[in-house]
Amino acid sequence: MNTLPETPTVRPLPLGSKFSYGLGAVAYALPYQVMASFFLFYTTAILKVAPAVAGFVIAVSVLWDAITDPWIGHVSDRSRSDRFGRRHKFLLLGGIGTAIGSILLWSIPPDMNVSAKIALLLGALLFVKTMNTVYGAPYYALGGAISQDYDERSSLQGWRAAFHVLGMIMALVGTQVFIFRSTPEFPRGQLDPAAYPKIGVAVALITLVVALIAVLTIPKDHRPGGGASRRGLAAQIRAALAGSSFRAIVLVIFLIEVAFQMIVSISTHVNTFTYGLNGPQMGILGLAILGMSVLSQPFWVLLCRRFEKRDVLILGMVFGLIGFVGMPWVHVGLGWLPIGTPGSLWTLALFSAVAGIGNGAFMSIPFSMVSDAADEGQLTSAQRQEGLYFGLYTFAYKLGIAVSVLIGGILLDMIGFVAGADEQSPETAYQLAMAPTWLLVGMTPLILWALLHYRIDRRAHARISSRLAAQEAG
Repeated sequence: MNTLPETPTVRPLPLGSKFSYGLGAVAYALPYQVMASFFLFYTTAILKVAPAVAGFVIAVSVLWDAITDPWIGHVSDRSRSDRFGRRHKFLLLGGIGTAIGSILLWSIPPDMNVSAKIALLLGALLFVKTMNTVYGAPYYALGGAISQDYDERSSLQGWRAAFHVLGMIMALVGTQVFIFRSTPEFPRGQLDPAAYPKIGVAVALITLVVALIAVLTIPKDHRPGGGASRRGLAAQIRAALAGSSFRAIVLVIFLIEVAFQMIVSISTHVNTFTYGLNGPQMGILGLAILGMSVLSQPFWVLLCRRFEKRDVLILGMVFGLIGFVGMPWVHVGLGWLPIGTPGSLWTLALFSAVAGIGNGAFMSIPFSMVSDAADEGQLTSAQRQEGLYFGLYTFAYKLGIAVSVLIGGILLDMIGFVAGADEQSPETAYQLAMAPTWLLVGMTPLILWALLHYRIDRRAHARISSRLAAQEAG
């Protein structure tokens, strides 16, 4: 039986274990990214739901998605199964549920009664996101259980990040290339109502296959979780956040998502009205970011073996600042590299690639740091609560995204963006690129301050591991 060892892993993990765990990320990333990328367009342009109603549906789903993360993680911490361990039955249930829900969500008839259509949209969306969390929260928790080695965790999360980005590329590029194909009736394939049920089927098949592979190949966690606690979930959340290092990394990811995702949330506006790019050109920039997020993983794993994770993450932030801030400042603010020239696409792509390198650091290193913080929390709680810790982390991540989207909408109003216009004024085009960078630069000291409060280094983790081993032996 493929199970985890009773003692902390000190030897390098087998390549097969890293590969199987990494592959499992596709079953979470693909359906999540498809919803994030196409749901609003599908709802308004295909199903013809009013934008305000569509926004309400999305807002409810984002709130629900965020609050279910720590709860599902906590439930998986308390789970016991001789056959499935603590997590694998959630992977199986979540994978099957996400597949079924995806088919339902993307197959809603456009000619349905409006009220029934909205109710079905909301119900299907909440179901898919719940099942995606049922899979995702325990999956992330397994990353902290498969290995308790300080360096191997960084390598493991590098594999997960690479496959996570692969799932995003499948969602963004695969959908555009293979499903949104032009036809005589619909030259712009994304306007073809018949394309969307195909999305649901494709997502369902890939998610189900990957989830089944994950259940069969990822090592199972049969280790005791420390027994059921008499404290409620709220008390256990407070206890987890009492750890200064865990609290620091949760705050860091919230602030990072607020600052950086706000730039991402209006990137289509900037690329369209400031840089004057078309769809394929924007695809090149997207591939530059996502591609370098994958290709940079060995680089970040190597650095984490030689230096402390916190310091390496700071370096990742520097790369992110150079890419996300340098691009508009050099092209728009300072005008050193004029836009609209034959070579401007490639200089934009170069800065996007640098941003992708920085993004790669934040897609893997913080997850390894959360695992280390969960070990520290076990010293005081006497319980293995990786699910709760990763649930709180993803809650902060999603809350940061929600806040960033809200700020992005407010910013568009403040700078005079005219909805539906084919062009924007020169001042608005300028502010679209530059205003988000001022927020990011202004928040950088606060992010660094929070990050410096994370104090689990290699030596501290060795002490934690020794004390945990002594507890287990006792």
